[in-house]
Amino acid sequence: MRLLFFNAVGAIGGAERVLLTMIESLQQFDLEVFLIVGTSGGLIEAAEKLGVTVICLALPQSINRFGDSGVRSRFSKFKLLLKAGLVLPEFLGYLKQLRRMIQRIQPDFIHSNSIKTHLLLAALRTVRIPIVWHIHDFYQSRSLVARILQWAQSSATSAIAVSNSVAKDARQLLPNLPIQTIYNAVPIPVIRATHNPVVQIGLVATFARWKGHDVFLQAASKVVAEIPHAPIQFLIVGAPIYKTQGSQFSMAELQAEVQRLKLDRYVQFLGFQSDPTAIYQSLDIVVHASTQPEPFGLVIAEAMSFGKAVIVSNAGGAAELVVHNENAIAIPPKDTQALTQAMIELIQQPEKRSRLGRNARRTAIERFNTDRFGTELWQVYKNFDIRSTASTKISGSCTSANRT
Repeated sequence: MRLLFFNAVGAIGGAERVLLTMIESLQQFDLEVFLIVGTSGGLIEAAEKLGVTVICLALPQSINRFGDSGVRSRFSKFKLLLKAGLVLPEFLGYLKQLRRMIQRIQPDFIHSNSIKTHLLLAALRTVRIPIVWHIHDFYQSRSLVARILQWAQSSATSAIAVSNSVAKDARQLLPNLPIQTIYNAVPIPVIRATHNPVVQIGLVATFARWKGHDVFLQAASKVVAEIPHAPIQFLIVGAPIYKTQGSQFSMAELQAEVQRLKLDRYVQFLGFQSDPTAIYQSLDIVVHASTQPEPFGLVIAEAMSFGKAVIVSNAGGAAELVVHNENAIAIPPKDTQALTQAMIELIQQPEKRSRLGRNARRTAIERFNTDRFGTELWQVYKNFDIRSTASTKISGSCTSANRT
């Protein structure tokens, strides 16, 4: 059986890490796996190492940068619609390339991993192949895209939501689309004992504005003010990865905030980490500071798998992953004071850090293992009426002009 994944970007963010885990978890089954990506990036090499045939069908920059982040007013919506009209010729040209590539691959089913790929596949219309949407976000929070997805839902055969919260949101918007929840998985690592003379507190996230970097830095400032002699360091792990304008902090913005809060001695930026294993191993506390409900919270599950004490912004799918004071500390979103006190508590109580970490790892092993993930995905694919396909050699690459 031949499975085609379709992902808009080649850079590795949360959805792309989930995609790689999906591919790895499905290796126990008899599948020939292909992946189409819209830009170059680390995802390509990572997928190829897992035996996937990767085709980089380069999205034009105008489409790659197109998005509705920050679109709230009528005027901004009008500007976005005008922009959509301007990119239409490139959009239609890309659809022709995509249709030809799908015809060459001849997949038995297509797994679409992003909103842009959902819409691109829906625009093809003539594709008569089962399509699964992977829903990583709360779609109703994006009013303009939500309306387009309502139109597009008829193109999908079924959908997978990453949490019950996401599934509830999607069912309200897409009542005609069968949706089931499959929690993400994370590899369960071998734990390496570490002893840090300095308590390392990390925020691991892309630079999306709603990931709470500003809240994290404000709370860090309060921690330093309340326990000025404590041996602590705050690490920001990640980088801006998307081209959609207005949706992310820039490095310059965050560095300016560090200077404004006089945290230069305490904060270190580690950038994007293709393999965050060493980072997780070194951290004592992992902070999840999202200011909006988290669809799932992959960093939470990853940190738990490493046996780390986690502070969780308790909303959305993230609230489904943890139990307060049992395997994490749960706090209200945007509550800088609550985050400050939680960090101080864990800095000053290493025994509580250890207890939460042990319970967190046990939870990760039970709920987020890859065997469970692969089996549940396979059950979705087995429901399709599939046919046998001949082996085909296919390749494609992004030109240097389209690299991100």
